[in-house]
Amino acid sequence: MIARRPARAPLPRPLCWLTLASLALALLYASPTHAAPPEADEPAPDAAAPADAEPATLAADETPLPDVPEPEPELEPEPELEPGPTADGALVEGPPEPEPEPAPAPEPEGKKKRKKKKRDPNDPHRLEWGVLPAVSYDIDLGLGFGALVSLARFHPDFQPYRWRLEFLAQATVKNTPGIGLGLPYHNDYVKADLPGLWNGRLRINAEARFRRFTNQGWHGLGNASLNPEPWEDIDPDTDPDAYREARFYNKYLRTRASAAFNARIILWDRSVLGNDVPRACGPKLRDGCPPYASQRARQGLGPAPKVAHKRRLELLVGTSLGYNAIEAYANSKLAEDIAARDEPGPDGEDDAETLRGLLHGTDNHFLMTLNAGLLYDTRDHEYTPTRGSFTELSLQFSPGVDENLLYSRLYLGTSHFVPLYGEYLVFGVRGILDYLWGTPPLYAMGETGVLVPLDGPGGSWTIRGIPRQRYFGKQKAIVNLELRSMLVRFNIKSARFGVGTALYFDAGRLWTDTQPVFLDGVNLDGEFSDIKTGVGGGLRLTWGETLVVRVDPAWSPSDQNFGFYLDVGQMF
Repeated sequence: MIARRPARAPLPRPLCWLTLASLALALLYASPTHAAPPEADEPAPDAAAPADAEPATLAADETPLPDVPEPEPELEPEPELEPGPTADGALVEGPPEPEPEPAPAPEPEGKKKRKKKKRDPNDPHRLEWGVLPAVSYDIDLGLGFGALVSLARFHPDFQPYRWRLEFLAQATVKNTPGIGLGLPYHNDYVKADLPGLWNGRLRINAEARFRRFTNQGWHGLGNASLNPEPWEDIDPDTDPDAYREARFYNKYLRTRASAAFNARIILWDRSVLGNDVPRACGPKLRDGCPPYASQRARQGLGPAPKVAHKRRLELLVGTSLGYNAIEAYANSKLAEDIAARDEPGPDGEDDAETLRGLLHGTDNHFLMTLNAGLLYDTRDHEYTPTRGSFTELSLQFSPGVDENLLYSRLYLGTSHFVPLYGEYLVFGVRGILDYLWGTPPLYAMGETGVLVPLDGPGGSWTIRGIPRQRYFGKQKAIVNLELRSMLVRFNIKSARFGVGTALYFDAGRLWTDTQPVFLDGVNLDGEFSDIKTGVGGGLRLTWGETLVVRVDPAWSPSDQNFGFYLDVGQMF
């Protein structure tokens, strides 16, 4: 009979759970993942155990210890190697360069503050510009409004500038008793001045213009023409239509679109440069022409020397084209003269014959002129001269392409300037002789000049104080005297300004024709001593080199008339 081993007492329940947990931990750390690194004389942890080995068990009274992993051995840092080749020829690269920090993102355009480069007002390459309200006043035309834009590019090798453009859009408003507010005058133009062409020998003046006068003056022919005022005998309240018609008695309507082109070619130049050495300028291109692109500038040796004293002779050639629309108001002076010319009465045949020889261009017509002349210029400045002179001797010819307007004009105009005390006190004088022959249109007998046509005698450009377009005739003589003073010059940012004054006296007269002319037994030119005069004093404002604004009030002792003018540009 086999004796049985006595049964063991069961383990307490907490101890059973502790025993199972210890076995699980032992199995877990016995896995390859958590095995400790093998020693040199120990078998690998994953080697198979002997077959007769008994599994390890815990005694009932033993507490399992936590399995702490052995610390990893500390590795010594490798020595840093200097960049460059080693002893065995290997190339050792240094540590990588740190990456640069990214550049900050650019600010938005709206937030970026742009620093404006301050322009030098004396920069020889400057672009000089001016935008002005075209505010003007002419006692005959009224208050002008509009815009005037001037652009001028300067260059040290070109005088007075490289090029210049001028734009004007202007109209005038005037309140006439019995008529009310009206726009008697409209003037738009574009002007271009291009010196220094053709190696400095050619200068071009071009212009396109539109003008409309609702009150173009016509008081009849002659220096002794009358200035009747028939509206004074009419009551505007009882007969407003007759009063309105009478206010237009000395006027007519004229609309003109025109274009002009003039070329100035240097024939001779003896200008004195800054080193007081005169340099010749002949007809050959290789001679060079100061003060334009000189030989020194063309060879790349520097800018052309500045001209100290200009002496130049130029040839003027050009042409002008225009269309004129003429309308005589009912019962006006022009309507009466046209009727006397075309439909004379029984006793008016002699007067009709006289008018047929003098009164032309009263219908709509096309006009073409050809210009030629000589210009001699010694001024130190074209727009505000203080010394030197300018003389124009020119001939204008119209071939009579329309309305049989075949005529010629011979013009001589000269101006001289003498500095009495630098630019602070300058005396200027201008003289004009203008001669017409042939059959010119009626408005041409109230104008003068070829290179720059002007109204006169009368108005702000010939005799101040005399009404514009007041006198008409074929021969004219005009003299202007001015005492100019520049008081102060100053800069506003990059713009240059100057303020000055002027005292002036104007005088002149005209003749209807080469021989005395009579209408209705009366000499149209009166006495030889009947000189038209104007006197006054005004202000001058300069902006840059090319823009001059003048304010000229004037009184005419001969006509007992006051004139007030606000214009752009010196009178001469």
